Amino acid sequence: MLDFRVIIKRLPFYFLINWIFYTKISLQSNKFIKFFKPSNMKKIISIFLICFFYTSIIFSQSKLFFYSDYSVFKYTDDKSIIELYFSVNQRDLKYTGTNNNFTGQANIEISIFDKSKGKVVFDDFFGLQSKVSDTSKATINNKLIGQQNFTLSSGEYLIKLIGSDFNNPVKCDTQSIPVVIPVFDKSKTNISEIELSTNIINSTDKKSIFYKYGLEITPNPDALFGMNLTTISYYIELYNIKKDFTGDSNYILATVTDLSNNILLYSSKYEESKSDAFVETGSLKIDSLDKGAYLLKIKLLDSLSGKYLEKEKKFFVYNKSKVNLSDQNDEKNFLISEYKTMSIEKLEDEYNKSLYIRTTPENNAFDKLKSIDEKRKFMFNFWKKRSYNPNSTLNEYKTDYFKRVNEANLLYKQGFMEGWKTDRGRIYITYGKPSEIEAHPNEADSKGYEIWTYEAIQGGAICVFAEREIGSGTYYLVNSTIRGELQDHSWDTKLDTQKKTGQ
Repeated sequence: MLDFRVIIKRLPFYFLINWIFYTKISLQSNKFIKFFKPSNMKKIISIFLICFFYTSIIFSQSKLFFYSDYSVFKYTDDKSIIELYFSVNQRDLKYTGTNNNFTGQANIEISIFDKSKGKVVFDDFFGLQSKVSDTSKATINNKLIGQQNFTLSSGEYLIKLIGSDFNNPVKCDTQSIPVVIPVFDKSKTNISEIELSTNIINSTDKKSIFYKYGLEITPNPDALFGMNLTTISYYIELYNIKKDFTGDSNYILATVTDLSNNILLYSSKYEESKSDAFVETGSLKIDSLDKGAYLLKIKLLDSLSGKYLEKEKKFFVYNKSKVNLSDQNDEKNFLISEYKTMSIEKLEDEYNKSLYIRTTPENNAFDKLKSIDEKRKFMFNFWKKRSYNPNSTLNEYKTDYFKRVNEANLLYKQGFMEGWKTDRGRIYITYGKPSEIEAHPNEADSKGYEIWTYEAIQGGAICVFAEREIGSGTYYLVNSTIRGELQDHSWDTKLDTQKKTGQ
């Protein structure tokens, strides 16, 4: 909310406009008419340009760029803690003071609207202050970072943040964040949101706003890395582990993918904690990434059962393009790989079965290849860039992928169609084994259908497969809550043929 100083700083602009249009133009109607005669058009245009220029200056200075992010963690069975992170660049603030004492400050107003209650449940100001002995030190791209925590019940909220410069309130910015506070079901294993961090260190300073469970976790509200930030760190919490995971074969997998889900970076470690709940931190070097948007994915995996929970968060990298220094190693690995002598039939079979993870540029590139050697190198590089560990000759990603292809062929063959080509096969290969399958074989007057549940996708998602004809045994995807998949909320009304025909 802007205070009276906003109005005061705008008064010169208001006075200028009033003076021009009322004092000079609108005193008398005949002067008004004479003023706009052709001989005065240059004067009119000049006045207009002055007004436009002055207005442009005022409003170009009225924007304060600040950034915000949030994470949600379990607090009690019916409440959660939402941590709001926000930051402002020091160089965007106006500094006041004398001698060796200059101060700048950003004000952040936070209001939280509870949609279920239809009212604002919180509204207050917070300040981020910067003190420098030399204002030139405030022009570098250092950030002022703040954090505020709130305890909320499960439900839907709208969080509004208004940032303004304390010494120049005309400069402001507003952000609105829709937030869903989930129910952390105590009968199931749960995983919190990911907090992106620029630095995580051990700490005993409980007064720090960034203190949590013996750690000092500096958030990165704008999710921007690169240049001087060559490592991305993360913090995440896991609850009720023993409900769904054995504890003897649990791994934490951290991957960085592009927006097409191609794995670029990877790390894993055995989870030694025997507690039913624990926190997990880690980091990945991202200095090899080009500028662009990426996804950080954290997965809790039971390697014996294949069960997993996963969270993801988008982040951004600003780096100059990197020179690939591993071309010679790539050539050496290609020469000792199976692809050096792979037959054209095997190459095309692998290419066809990689349908569900190929990108459009890769399709276009492969279509232009003429020789078998070009296709061999293409498929070698295709799997290499998806490898969990690109420096290893053993590609576990490819092994896992074709393991699901083979399982799909065994489980979901339909007539003369191989299992990997069916809808159920595609979903199985793309998203893995479902957490639960609810099967409803066909009855006399109803088509058969199956409901697959994926607890680790988007906080819980389903895929529904149904027969098109009763007793055909051929299932097609008819509805899904996974983003990008087919959606038909009335799918169940099409199962009962008697109802459909009115019999």
